[in-house]
Amino acid sequence: MAALRTGFKVASLGAVGAGVAYTGYQYYTTTQFFFVRAHAELPSDSKAALKKMEWKGFTELKLQSSEQVNHNVKKLTFALPDDDSITGITPITSLLTQHTPDGGFIPVFRPYTPVSDNDIAGTVTFMIKKYPGGKGSGKMHSLVPGDTMKFKPLQEFEYKPNQFKSMLFVAGGSGITPIYQLTRAILKNPEDKTKISLVYANNTEEDILLRQEFEELERQYPDRFQKLFTVSKLNQANDGSIAQGYVTKQMINKIWAGKEAGQKVLVSGPPAMVEAIAGAKGGFGWTQGSVGGILKELGYTKEDVHKF
Repeated sequence: MAALRTGFKVASLGAVGAGVAYTGYQYYTTTQFFFVRAHAELPSDSKAALKKMEWKGFTELKLQSSEQVNHNVKKLTFALPDDDSITGITPITSLLTQHTPDGGFIPVFRPYTPVSDNDIAGTVTFMIKKYPGGKGSGKMHSLVPGDTMKFKPLQEFEYKPNQFKSMLFVAGGSGITPIYQLTRAILKNPEDKTKISLVYANNTEEDILLRQEFEELERQYPDRFQKLFTVSKLNQANDGSIAQGYVTKQMINKIWAGKEAGQKVLVSGPPAMVEAIAGAKGGFGWTQGSVGGILKELGYTKEDVHKF
């Protein structure tokens, strides 16, 4: 699935035709598509706060650079309105894209989570995975420097520093982008003492997005962050640092002390993985649903878990 998630707050109903809008890991007709209020609070740095963008509806941004990361992922960097602007969005917030396909008249909406920090001046960067027939990812991959795309912030999970004693993140594929955004925000804040454990699953080692970035975070914050990568197919040259297979209870227990007060678990990935780890979402993807799968076996309840 694409690097998209659900769980955002509803602001108003946008009936935009009878096409399909993809929000998170579920498909909806665009007559069911809800626009979400932009949530772009002031970052803690007062100097950066003075340069925060004022998101008013969809804002058109110009692609600055495009870099092929692997066989189906591109790193796309867009220029903000001026060199002094910052996005100012809070974790976890994605940016909803809007475009109308050539020859079409029904707009296509897709949310993508930036992997750049919200206080980086002048640009915003995404990791976009292309899917066969994907209207959103296909459009994003077709862009060349100088092309434009419209964006609007959508908050998907509200986080406050030290809100939890510890957090467990379980991610699959391109579902890692909201997890990376929040991990960076927590660890770079010296006032936030939250500890993080991450289990990240992919098909192959080449599919591990932001691998070097997570490895560097683990080296920089050994007392606050630990990770476990697992893939379905290992390279022959694997040095043992990556596990093999689907996420299991044993993998989680390897880097997670177990259920206790003050914890929160976030699960982000393809629907089949989310269901296996935490149970399927409810209401055709609109609600969190009950907790099932591995997390239920480990004793977690609906209040402990958030699914994207």
